[in-house]
Amino acid sequence: MKKILPKGFLASGIHCGLKKRKPDLALLYSKMGCKAAGIFTKNKVKAAPVLVSKAVLKQNKPIHAIITNSANANCCTGWYGPRDAKRMMHAVGKSLKIGFNNILVMSTGIIGKRLPIEKIENSVPKLVKTLSEKGLLSASKAILTTGKKPRVYTEKIVVRGKEIIITGFAKGAGMINPNMATMLAFLLTDARVDKSALKGALKEAADGTFNSITVDGDMSTNDSVILLANGSAGNRPIKKETKEYSVFLKALTHICEKLSQDIIKDGEGATKFVTVTVKSAATKKDACKVARSIANSPLVKTSIHGENPNWGRVASSVGASGAKSIAPNKIEVYLDEVCVFKNGKFTMPQGLKYARIYKKKNVSVMVNLNAGKEEATVFTCDLSKKYVEINARYS
Repeated sequence: MKKILPKGFLASGIHCGLKKRKPDLALLYSKMGCKAAGIFTKNKVKAAPVLVSKAVLKQNKPIHAIITNSANANCCTGWYGPRDAKRMMHAVGKSLKIGFNNILVMSTGIIGKRLPIEKIENSVPKLVKTLSEKGLLSASKAILTTGKKPRVYTEKIVVRGKEIIITGFAKGAGMINPNMATMLAFLLTDARVDKSALKGALKEAADGTFNSITVDGDMSTNDSVILLANGSAGNRPIKKETKEYSVFLKALTHICEKLSQDIIKDGEGATKFVTVTVKSAATKKDACKVARSIANSPLVKTSIHGENPNWGRVASSVGASGAKSIAPNKIEVYLDEVCVFKNGKFTMPQGLKYARIYKKKNVSVMVNLNAGKEEATVFTCDLSKKYVEINARYS
């Protein structure tokens, strides 16, 4: 499907000097005020734009714009941080002639360096001038850090005879861990949606997507996912627990699913896309603990990269997860659907089956705890020499 902005939205992305040559400043704008919902990192050390944007959302005012810079996280910079984030918002407000509290701000990049705020302020008039219905790709490029390419998806649905467009784009490649990541995601729709339904839909969509991925087990300081709905489609307001809500949620979740999985595929140094599934756990919490323990294990991830089916590393990660419903003699481990551990010991598969484990780009690890009915899935990637090289020289 063609990747387009929903009705009433404009976007732009330019180079303002935070990077050497590439775009590094993005703007999203809707003349019609938007209802907004957001979810943010659970890291106790939060970047200034996260704190400022959370405060704006609490005021429950219509949101007209989001300004985002890459190359600098505006985090751990003392009192300069909130001030510089607000200066970004004031610059946009002045150029667009909208209120300070109708704007959200995001940043991504290196931690601990003060934001070159003057470069941003001086570039905002150009950023506003280049706003366009065709500016989606330029905006998606401007938010990238170590990611290889923009990730943009559009879905169209019909609600009571009205066509509704939902578009999302995101960035993130490293410092990715469940409960958000070093990622920013923007979800835009022209639907009319009740505020409670908007919040509920974002939470439901994110739980099984953005909150179920991990590249390296590190949780970022700047993670943010924002959903804006400007109502330009003119449909009757979508409310929770209705057929319309289910249709809207399905489309929104589909976009979040594609974006989150693309983040894993574009993970720093990644060569394999890995699906970790835990079945038959006593509780949902146990299932999640085990899945995340496996997905975050450097030993598991490096063995996948080396195409070495070391099932002992998976079994060890299960035991180290902290889950309560674990009985070693009941655990079953399947690598690429080949059973390698059962009844407390190695199960010798046929030679050809064992030889093909971890050879494909899409790899699966499944653990059956045989302790209940709950399950969980986490998406991750392998850990390569390239990941070390990227992060060894990041700053």
